[in-house]
Amino acid sequence: MFEYTSYKDVDLKGKKVLIRPDINSNIDVENNKIRESPRIQALGEALDEFKDCAVVIMAHQSRPGSKDFTSLNLHADELKKYTDLPVKFVDDIFGEKAVQAIKNLKVGEVLVLDNVRKWDTENKTFDEFSEAQQTEMIQKLSPLFDYFIADAFGAAHRAQPSIIGWPTLVAGPTVVKEFEYMQKVLENPDKPLTMLIGGAKAIDKFKAMEYNFENERLDYALCAGLTAVLILEAIGINTGEPNKNAISKDLNKAKDEIISTYEKFKDKIILPRDLVIEKEGKREDIEVEKVGDYNAVTGDIGAKTSKEFEEIMKKSKTIIANGPPGIFEKEIFREGTKEMAEAMAKATKENDALTIIGGGEFGTAAEMFGYSDTISFISTGGGAMLEILSGIDVPLVKALREKQP
Repeated sequence: MFEYTSYKDVDLKGKKVLIRPDINSNIDVENNKIRESPRIQALGEALDEFKDCAVVIMAHQSRPGSKDFTSLNLHADELKKYTDLPVKFVDDIFGEKAVQAIKNLKVGEVLVLDNVRKWDTENKTFDEFSEAQQTEMIQKLSPLFDYFIADAFGAAHRAQPSIIGWPTLVAGPTVVKEFEYMQKVLENPDKPLTMLIGGAKAIDKFKAMEYNFENERLDYALCAGLTAVLILEAIGINTGEPNKNAISKDLNKAKDEIISTYEKFKDKIILPRDLVIEKEGKREDIEVEKVGDYNAVTGDIGAKTSKEFEEIMKKSKTIIANGPPGIFEKEIFREGTKEMAEAMAKATKENDALTIIGGGEFGTAAEMFGYSDTISFISTGGGAMLEILSGIDVPLVKALREKQP
């Protein structure tokens, strides 16, 4: 299913390699420091595999215009905590300063380049690999390296030069691990297979669910968040203007398709029985048919829904979660997400289920609630995972297949 050359398949000893990881991190902008750095920690641990190389790190932080769009000098300092190798930083990407630093780099050293998205062309999408390969950065840096190691699974769905532009590509440790888990889900998953769907990106998550039902891979879809609102509104259940406004564009475009898919798989699409609103600073569970009367944002699944979702998870052998069921950042809406993370952890422990969380917010929540070590795997790329599970040949997967050295 995934065709690629792994970093373990080539002789890296004494070579100069460029690694493109995803170390995009949660930054406290006011205090100019990194709050959480699981991706940087993972990179630091992975560098053990490359200690016989001269390693250059190319990565991004946020995007232009965002408050946390910063230099990678913070990331370089953070990386030093997780590796014994000497780590240097250069405030350049492919100018003379960077080129000289790369040429001077010795085996056993690590050099972090500045935020690649400071180069405007990196923020563009390229339909053809050959066009990305002709860009100034790729042309200038390519001759300086023996191997180019793709390890940014979180950006696998982005057709940007640093992801797809190199003349050859080898899969790095993070990507190899991600592919192994995706393969388990896509090729021959243990059944029943259940998807827990929450958070935003409602139409994308609906399409992933639809694709997996049509391919007879999926047994149950536990729908929460905006995906639940989207389906409820399509089948005629009023969820109130604040909820409806969040999905109105998707609803207008795809209403007939949503109704048709729901009718076809309604025994397997599990919608909320109750949702939670905030009333006078407290949680209040509202029967789903009455939610519209309150005209308020629903921020979580209610107790009845939580119980039903848990019962289905108990009998599942594979569980994939993409997006939290509630706005867990607000304490009042945290319960459903905590209960779902706990249910996944129990399914792993007591039922030997394969449990996968699609990174992002739900991954952060599982860590916050102390369940991350019990979940089988927390992906580093929720968006990339979603597209792969939707049957899309994402740019990085295609590039690794076509650019094997």
